[in-house]
Amino acid sequence: MEEKTSLIVVADPDPNVHSGFKNLLQDRCRVACFDNSEDALRFLQQHPGVAVVFSCFNLPGLGGSAFLSAAQTITPQAARVMLTGDKSKQAVKEALNEGHAFLFLEKPCKTNDLLEALDLALAHHRQKARDRALLERTLAGSVKLLIETLGLFHPEAFRRTGIVRKQALKIARVLGLEKTWELEMAVMLSPLGEAVLPKHVLARYRAARTLTEQERLVLEGAPVQARDLLRNIPQLERVSEHLYFSARVYDGSGFPKDGPTGEEIPQISRILKVLTDLWYASPESGPDAAAFEALMINQVKYDPVLLDLARKVLLDDVPEEKRGFVSECHIPSLQPGDVLMDDVLTENSHELVLSRGHALTQTTIRRLQHFHQTVGVRQPVRVERHAVAQDALRTGN
Repeated sequence: MEEKTSLIVVADPDPNVHSGFKNLLQDRCRVACFDNSEDALRFLQQHPGVAVVFSCFNLPGLGGSAFLSAAQTITPQAARVMLTGDKSKQAVKEALNEGHAFLFLEKPCKTNDLLEALDLALAHHRQKARDRALLERTLAGSVKLLIETLGLFHPEAFRRTGIVRKQALKIARVLGLEKTWELEMAVMLSPLGEAVLPKHVLARYRAARTLTEQERLVLEGAPVQARDLLRNIPQLERVSEHLYFSARVYDGSGFPKDGPTGEEIPQISRILKVLTDLWYASPESGPDAAAFEALMINQVKYDPVLLDLARKVLLDDVPEEKRGFVSECHIPSLQPGDVLMDDVLTENSHELVLSRGHALTQTTIRRLQHFHQTVGVRQPVRVERHAVAQDALRTGN
């Protein structure tokens, strides 16, 4: 029997339907009931792990078919079931074609038929969840490879991703976000817009120098290019939108000019806006009070709740036993998992090879070894290493 962990949503104005579902499923599932589409959709947005969504056809608000279609966008892994007394062909057509319903059940529905439909819907949900998990792992590996490759050619643009990802996950935990995959992907790919820019345009922009009309158009087109590149990749469509709106200012200004305002801006976009600007305002050692004061000067740009949360979370003192140890290593002593504390530069020309904040992998270590063998790398390299790795280094294990 299914453990009482699956969350079921029932959208129907009939209180008898609510009590019937709760009494029937109280020992095997958690049930949340709503009498209109707006409240049900708001609940789905807050609980993306819903397993099955039941809806009647004549649902107050959007109507059953449109509600199921909206539910698919919010919780694509949930199985959707239309439960209605309307037996017309039109009702069936709308449920299947517009609402993309997995099953269509007629009222009144026998207990055994409802339980059988629930079992099928839960099995469908579990299979979709497994397929998505596999796809996400595959896609995450591909994105990691893409980021490492782009980082070789645009180290300055991708230098912040490692640090900002850790900051984003801290904020996500406090917010209670159940799934962080889209947030992590958005952070990792956030420098893509910069990477597609000509380096001289990016340099002039970062130095706050006046841009020509042509350079300004190129700069404004970068978010569109990044979005168009990513939206062609399955499962990254939503990530592309988060990135597209990450330059949108909370008060309604910024890019794009006709974009959403305030809390209508996707939450991930608002998080990226705060953390990206915080990165550029922070010293090499990381965020400090002065960096947040710099953001507060233009606080209308940011979600006030997220800005205040970031200040509390990222300025908290980290217990000594949880901190990494800073080690000065020569190239042969570097280990996967080490985090660069400073930029790695070539020995003579001082060109950037890898930026600070980069978490080293076997690939990046081999890259450093190659650079050292060919042009030379300035050593020793300061890295942050976890206590376990530090003990292993000392003992030789």
